[in-house]
Amino acid sequence: MRYPRSFLLCAVSLLTYAMYAQGTVEAEFDTIYRYDFNTLKGKHTKRVVIDASHNTIYSLSYGKQSAREMLRILKADGFQLAFTEQQLDSTTVHASTVDLLIIHGMPNDKKVLEADGKKETLYTSPLSKEEVINIGTYVHEGGSLLLFLSHFPGGSGALPLLEAFSVKFRDGYAYQSEHHISEGGRCGHFLMHTGNEMLNKDHPVFKSTLDTATLPENIKFYCGAAVFRSPEDAILPFPKNTINYTPSRTSNEDLDESSNDYAGMIGFQYGKGRVVICTDQGIFRSLDLLIDDKRIPVTIHDPESDNAGLLVNCVRWLTGLQE
Repeated sequence: MRYPRSFLLCAVSLLTYAMYAQGTVEAEFDTIYRYDFNTLKGKHTKRVVIDASHNTIYSLSYGKQSAREMLRILKADGFQLAFTEQQLDSTTVHASTVDLLIIHGMPNDKKVLEADGKKETLYTSPLSKEEVINIGTYVHEGGSLLLFLSHFPGGSGALPLLEAFSVKFRDGYAYQSEHHISEGGRCGHFLMHTGNEMLNKDHPVFKSTLDTATLPENIKFYCGAAVFRSPEDAILPFPKNTINYTPSRTSNEDLDESSNDYAGMIGFQYGKGRVVICTDQGIFRSLDLLIDDKRIPVTIHDPESDNAGLLVNCVRWLTGLQE
């Protein structure tokens, strides 16, 4: 259920937000929106562990508040939630004790190196080799992973994990002039639906018979990076001739690469388990960006989108509640 826009918004705090622009913009939390759906509470005992040990959104003081509705929906649907500040080793994440691992945003770690008056930035993943191996093993043995990525300049933090799952990644920002909506610059949003072939109804995420009312028709997707694996893995494929562009650090020209195979969200089987990867870490968050005197909902409470329904179906598919 979506409510009139005037009832959606309630500013409780301001923060700086750097996900969707090269710089910072102000944002405020939405505290009103509530997605109404038939829940599965009491019908299962699925357990969800959310990573708070790395520099995900939950390492920030406002992280949980910014994902308020996403977390509420998971609890309402009967999932047992726990946050962990431990390393993601086999004692923390094991297929016998955890049904779904959520890693929400994975920026890289940065270290500034200086010599002879010159500075360079060294980018490394916050994930250890042992954690990558354990997460892959955990999924292969029947666990599931919901991974949200970051993008330039901090997008490569999950790269070792993506490579472990044979996922190709392009840092930067996805842009396509015909289907991309932007006001100034190229960092805007896609409105995805079956009519423009950016919502792949052939993917099992959209095959639910549990509650067809939750199946999304329109998805708002903001300024993400690009991933690709197999074409059938695409949940939210970007349109043909989408450009992934990375702002240049050394010249006035951005680095561009075009592809017909980019996606913003993919989902696939891996061994006995399942994986969903999304390049827009704001797709299920409850934030309103304040840009040029405009309030832009990002994104779960956007009245033009069905992002909340997408969340429900992704998590149910990941945990085997729907096939």
